[in-house]
Amino acid sequence: MAGGACVSLPIRNTERAYGLVSQTFHWLVVALIVVQYIWAWRIDEVEGLRDRLELVTQHKTIGMTILSLAVLRLLWRLFNRPPPLPAHMPRWEQIAAHAGHWMLYGLIFVIPLSGWAYSSAAGYGDYWWGPVDFPSIAPKSEDLEDLFHELHEWLTTALAFVAIGHALAALRHHFWIKDDVLKRMLPIWRKN
Repeated sequence: MAGGACVSLPIRNTERAYGLVSQTFHWLVVALIVVQYIWAWRIDEVEGLRDRLELVTQHKTIGMTILSLAVLRLLWRLFNRPPPLPAHMPRWEQIAAHAGHWMLYGLIFVIPLSGWAYSSAAGYGDYWWGPVDFPSIAPKSEDLEDLFHELHEWLTTALAFVAIGHALAALRHHFWIKDDVLKRMLPIWRKN
């Protein structure tokens, strides 16, 4: 890169940026969530029962993968503190940023659990990459199936709004405030 030497990305978080592990968890979960929204839309659009069942199975598998990655990500975060928010951020914005992050974490955990409960109440197991079946976490019941289906859809809508707000806040920091908040989570070449 002209004008600066490139520095390899550290594994752990630093005071200035998220490390490779945190960034990998973040962007992998983002990508899988985007795939989940696409799969959910495709499930509603496909006509053949076999094709629909295949998409539902993939959707469940990806959902359980997101849940597993969320657990690993939270464990990593417990032992590897994120970089502090910039000192120039007003207190209200710091509170909003922390609240937004914890809402995202909560939704990333609760949405797969609601899908798992929905599947259990419908009388179907949850699958994880083929041979691994997860146990039922709710009794088979049409009423519970309807309840968990509605909850799952409501939570995914909430996640969309919170994630869009999160992305817009990051873009605001990058383009309007012109600080490094967004760059802290990007796997980019860093100048010395």
